[in-house]
This record gives sequence, structure tokens and C-alpha cells, in this order.
Amino acid sequence: MPYAWLATVPFSLLLVSFYNRFIPKWGSRKLFFILILTVSATNLLFGLFAQSSPVFNFLFFVWREIYIMIMFQLVWSVINTNIQFEKAKYLYGFFFGFGGAGSLLGAFFPGFFAVSLGSENLIFWILPIDLLILVFYAKMIYYSNGESPKINREKTGGFIHGIQLIKSSRFLIFALLIVIFMQMITAIADFQFNDFLANSFLEKDIRTEYSARISVILHLVTMLLQFAGTFFLINWLGFRRTHYMIPSMLGVTSSLLVFFPFSHFISSTFVTCKALDFSVLGVVREMLYIPLKPDEKYRARAVIDIFAHRSSKAISSVLIIGMTAFFSSHLLTFLNIAIAILWIFAIGYGLKEFEKLAPQEQAEKNEESAY
Repeated sequence: MPYAWLATVPFSLLLVSFYNRFIPKWGSRKLFFILILTVSATNLLFGLFAQSSPVFNFLFFVWREIYIMIMFQLVWSVINTNIQFEKAKYLYGFFFGFGGAGSLLGAFFPGFFAVSLGSENLIFWILPIDLLILVFYAKMIYYSNGESPKINREKTGGFIHGIQLIKSSRFLIFALLIVIFMQMITAIADFQFNDFLANSFLEKDIRTEYSARISVILHLVTMLLQFAGTFFLINWLGFRRTHYMIPSMLGVTSSLLVFFPFSHFISSTFVTCKALDFSVLGVVREMLYIPLKPDEKYRARAVIDIFAHRSSKAISSVLIIGMTAFFSSHLLTFLNIAIAILWIFAIGYGLKEFEKLAPQEQAEKNEESAY
């Protein structure tokens, strides 16, 4: 897995450059249509040839890590352009909740059919789902305020233009740090969990079923947080304190793993990291993008949510490979604690920049709810 995460970096750089260059010219609908066709074709090829060589499994893992992020980018950029900040705290939890329901349903199939059908054959079930995604995305564009906002078409650069946008905004640097910190913590927890699986379950299909059943638990917890927990936390703690709560909880769970490095705690840490990433953090992070300019929502965000997202896992991969080779994998837990502490310090700086971008009356409401 660490080597696959490293391999995603050049591919994500290429796709972000492609995305940023063509989103102003083609618009989100055409770009999404091309993406879905590409995804369906490549998934079909991987399904047909996965069993012939282990190389195809490695390449599929890399491809999956990248194309999912581009799909999320194209969906959420349209949503953030059409939803106001005040409505987001009510709606975004439901959006993420239905995504959690889809993840739960997706985990159900390998959880009960991996042994009977074979792990590789499950990929063919994705093809009709791709068609449904395309139909509903077209409907979302139809009911939105436009296919894509007025992106700065004069600046036609790809990846470099996105980097320049981030460098010119302190707030975007903060958004970048959130992604880096969260993905580093999640990648380490993911590695620890899969390392436990590899050492505990030697037969592939049994390992697939166990992993999928843990995923069912993960998605149930995530859905609970998405549909009810996130709304409750934002209204009870406030927008600011909810941001502080996330790294604090991640730091606490990692600290428990130091004293109890057992299978149940490894699985619990994995579930906690993933659930917070897919629910509470997802909602409050998407809310951060609402006051941005269209060019920042599409092209700067593409660099953050696709390239930086995968590059963060690559950084974690280097640390994982180095620590497991020369020291002990137990040190990875201490690394997660240190990252959580850095994240807490970055929040105070970043939310000040956010309040400068948000409307004045909204900034006052945020301040009241925080204190």
C-alpha cells in the first residue's frame, strides 16, 4: 500500500493539470461525462485481466485512489457553488449521509460475496452504478445555477495556476494543511489496520470478507455522524470548536493505541479516523469552500483535494517505509499524535482567515456560536 500511494503522486499531478486546463473550456458536465466513460472502460479492463498478473491489482489500486477524488471534486464544486453557508450546516450532513448509505451498500457485497464470487469479479458490479452516477449528475447540473461558474478563462494554466492561487491566499494554505494532516493520520491508521489483516488472515477472500465487515461497521458509524451527529456537533459546539474537536479526538484515540496495541484498538482507531474524515471533517471542510471565488473553488481546490490529498499519503508512505525498515512500526502511533497537535495549532490561524472571507454577518454568527 505505501508503494501504491507513492505511485499516485505523478498520476494525480497529471490529472490535476488536465482537469485545471480543461474545466474552463469544457465545463463540469462534459468533463464528468468523459471521466465516467474512462472509469467504466478501465474498470472493465481491470476486471477482465486482474487475475492474469499482480501488476494489474497494483495499477487498479493506484487508479482507484485518483479517479474517486476527481469525481468528488466535480460533484462538490457544483454543490458549493449553489449552496449558501447558512444552509450548508443543515444540508451537508444529509449529502454525506446518503454517501455513507452508498458506501454501506457497497461494503455489503464484498462482505458476503467475496468468497463465493471471487474478489476480482466484484468489479463488474460497478459498471451499472457508473451509468446511474452519470444520469444523476446530469440532473444535478440541470437544476443548478449553471454547468460551471465563471472561471477565470484568461488564466488557462493547469497545475501551476492552481498552485499560484493557493500561494496567494493564507486561507487556502490552511485548507491545504487540513487535507495534509488528515490524510497523513488516516494513511498511517489504514496501514496499521491492513498490516494487522495481513498478519492475522492469510487467505485472501477471508481477509476481504473481514475487511468488508469492518467497513460495514465503519459506514454505520459514519452514517450516524453524517445524518445526526454532525448537525448536533456544529450547533452544540459551534463551527470553530467542531474544527478543534476533530484533531483532539484523533490524538486521543492514537494515545490509547500506545497503551493498548491490540487488534480491537487497531480496528477502533481505523474506524474513528475514517468515520471522522467521511463525516464531521468532510462537512466542516466543505463549508470552508463556500465563500471562495469560482476559480478557487474549482482549480485551487483541485490541487488541494486531488494532488495534495494523494501526496499526503505519499509523505506518510515514506515515513511508514522508513520507520518499519529501520525502527519499529509502533512509532507510527506517536507520529499521529504529533500530527494531531500540529493540526490544533493551525486551526486558530486558519479560521481567522476564513472569517475575513465570509460575509460580515456570518462571521459574527460564527463568533457567537463558538463562544
